[in-house]
Amino acid sequence: MISKRMLTAADVSAFYALTVYAFNKRDSEDRRRAFKQLYDNSRGYGLFVDDKLVSGFLGTPFGVNFYGQPFQMSGIGYVASYPEFAGHGSISQLMTLAFHDMHAQHVTLSYLAPFSDAFYRRFGYEDAFDQARHEMASRDLPRTKFPVADGHVERLAFADAIPLISKLHNEHPLNQHAGTNRQNWWWQYDVLKHPDWEVAVYFDAQETVQGYLIYEREPDTFLIHECFVETIAARQQLFNFVRKHQSAYRQFVYASGAPVQLHDLFADPQTLKTQIVPYMMARIVDVADFLAKYPYQPAADQTLAFNLEDRFLPENEGTWRLTTHNGQTTAEKVTAPAEITLTVQQLTKAAFGYRSLLSQHQYGELTGSITALQKLQRLLVTGQPMLWDYF
Repeated sequence: MISKRMLTAADVSAFYALTVYAFNKRDSEDRRRAFKQLYDNSRGYGLFVDDKLVSGFLGTPFGVNFYGQPFQMSGIGYVASYPEFAGHGSISQLMTLAFHDMHAQHVTLSYLAPFSDAFYRRFGYEDAFDQARHEMASRDLPRTKFPVADGHVERLAFADAIPLISKLHNEHPLNQHAGTNRQNWWWQYDVLKHPDWEVAVYFDAQETVQGYLIYEREPDTFLIHECFVETIAARQQLFNFVRKHQSAYRQFVYASGAPVQLHDLFADPQTLKTQIVPYMMARIVDVADFLAKYPYQPAADQTLAFNLEDRFLPENEGTWRLTTHNGQTTAEKVTAPAEITLTVQQLTKAAFGYRSLLSQHQYGELTGSITALQKLQRLLVTGQPMLWDYF
């Protein structure tokens, strides 16, 4: 007999065994502790055959700051099936269960890291976040001399740094582009998952934290996982800290959630190798809530109606009218003619700021009236979405 349901505390061992097998991971006490930390703070979905768990995944609840507007988001991870049950629609069944649960929990958005974009597009997800990977040989690190700062850099164990850097991370402008607000349990999960990560914190003359970087020392590589700064002095002194490792490593790598080029900041741009790669996908789960709370940009008075297609969540489908009056935009579902038609993926890319409607039109991804597309586009955010977490 086949059944699907929410996972409970009693299922943790079975789901852990499933993930270890499916992802070919080595069992260890450290892995078990990290997994349980995530499991205990997530909502799990499982498919059972004769009461044996054969497929499942986790939906981890996050708050996100969407260009100043808070939304609830479910981060999908550990999507796994035993091989003899893979390819038979089990994940599709569990996605239906998960989306119904998200609606019940008032979750508006969902993110995930895809093993296959095509697979997750079936469920309405679309690319929304990129990552930049910057690589440079140690001999090519800039030798810029910075002015002496009144502050200082202190090395700390990851766990000890969390109380100092958490607020800076959550409130930093770079984390306001649909990034997550990390709760303490998530920080602790990162500590368990990444025991080799270290932190350098910059304090100003008043002992206020003005910046930090999270890094890892591999045999030949100094790897920076995250760097957030509030001041020029913090940036300069943290770079000085990195540069003092120059003689010990063959190369330096910075993996950044801000997918931008940095070549122009170097005397010889050819020495920096940068790759911009797809990172995470996003999905609007509750379109009504998303459109009601969206941080629309100020615009002249206008009315626009668009038809939305969402095959996996038909409750989102229909005609949505956006009315702008006195700089404020409201949304409502109507039975009226629409000027353009969008899929939920096309709306996601445009609404997140990942790719504009006009760009999608130019590349042949959507059709319709240019005038109508322009009317809708002027209401949408223009920033670059950025995500600094992985689940």
